[in-house]
Amino acid sequence: MVEIILASKSKVRKEILDKNNIISYVEPSNVDEEIIKKSLLKEKALPEVISKNLAELKANKVSQKKN
Repeated sequence: MVEIILASKSKVRKEILDKNNIISYVEPSNVDEEIIKKSLLKEKALPEVISKNLAELKANKVSQKKN
């Protein structure tokens, strides 16, 4: 069985996974999202780009803790 690491403190995301019987646990990345968002907004990044960048940054940070 596959376990998913949720690199977010989002209770809603965890609830969605739980409701769909997806085994997961929370491992917060502690990334300061506001700094990243502000920087990308200055560059006129689209919301999709911002969310993808934040997700990738958080995933990378958590995966580095595991190695």
